Amino acid sequence: MKIYSFMVLFLLGMIAGVLLLTSLPEDQLEMPLQKEEREATLLAPKDRIRDDNIQVFNDRIVIDLKDLKGRKVSWSAYADTESMIPTLDNGCNGLEFVPASPKDLHEGDVIAFEKNNRLIIHRIQKIGQDKEGWFAITKGDNNQYTDGKVRWAEVKYVTFGIIC
Repeated sequence: MKIYSFMVLFLLGMIAGVLLLTSLPEDQLEMPLQKEEREATLLAPKDRIRDDNIQVFNDRIVIDLKDLKGRKVSWSAYADTESMIPTLDNGCNGLEFVPASPKDLHEGDVIAFEKNNRLIIHRIQKIGQDKEGWFAITKGDNNQYTDGKVRWAEVKYVTFGIIC
């Protein structure tokens, strides 16, 4: 009798889990992609620092940021969400700047944007215009689904360098 009770509870738990997952909107699920799918969907970010503005020495690296035309630059760390594997992972850091306008953003760029009081770092898949204005469709490199439309007001930073 105990085994039957356990099996019934187990099956009810599985059914509840399936119902929960199917009831959530797709844009709230992070579904990892297979390696082949992930690599086929990656776009390269815009090259923002010319090679002649980077000097490498034995004890330091000097990056002249004049190509960023005075934009505010900062250093960032990333949470271990696995949504941006293989680009970002635990322990990676990034160089980012505050974009001045939507013209600073390009398909393939990795941006930080705020949604539901969370800072999300994902790649721009597509840029467009609709009746509400500029938007970008973003997606984590390791996610199956996009984040939907990200509006200009939600964009906080553009990543232009990653050090892992």
